[in-house]
Amino acid sequence: MSAEMTDSSYAPIKVRADNRVYKAPLLGGAVPIGLGTIRLGLRLANGRGSSPGAGWPGMIVAILAVVVPLVWFAGGLALRRAKAAVALEDGVLSVRDRWGRLVLLTLESDVTGLHYVRIPVDGHKDRLVITSVDDAPLVLDTRLWEEEPLRRLFGRLTAPPAQAPVRQLGMLTWPQFRSRFPGAKVPWRQVHFWWFAIFVTILTIAYIAFFVNLSYFV
Repeated sequence: MSAEMTDSSYAPIKVRADNRVYKAPLLGGAVPIGLGTIRLGLRLANGRGSSPGAGWPGMIVAILAVVVPLVWFAGGLALRRAKAAVALEDGVLSVRDRWGRLVLLTLESDVTGLHYVRIPVDGHKDRLVITSVDDAPLVLDTRLWEEEPLRRLFGRLTAPPAQAPVRQLGMLTWPQFRSRFPGAKVPWRQVHFWWFAIFVTILTIAYIAFFVNLSYFV
């Protein structure tokens, strides 16, 4: 084996966050969002029936009502792209979340398995659980990471010295998942998806009502 091949097989691997899953529906809905913003702005500006319009302030408030959450959403994606990472360097595997916090730090040789599971979370049930000797199991949504570097990373983890076995566990209920992977963290919004959806719906209605009334006080 050449020196170049030997060096490359142990070269550091860094996997960055991939936000395409989040951006695709936003870009696909750009036209309806734009048309809806204009319609809402005209409704607030001109009024309807016996309800008087708020004039230009109504149009401005309608635009802000849409732009503010979009800017917040885009900022969150930019932060995740900049901070989140999965890295394998000098025999150490590390994972950082969207805030840059270290959520996994373990030796490559201490990784005990890559477990593909299906669990009852949102509409996308496929997850990968990384287990190690001393750390709590880490749950990854592989759709949210760069595909090619992640593939190389898994190839390294399943080769010596780690030789982590790959297991296809299929569908697990929450009791089965917690029993098999004690300490594994899954976001509350995914575990309680319907409660989260109801909360977001109520919050959205309250948000729209706030901006509609705000236009008459500007």
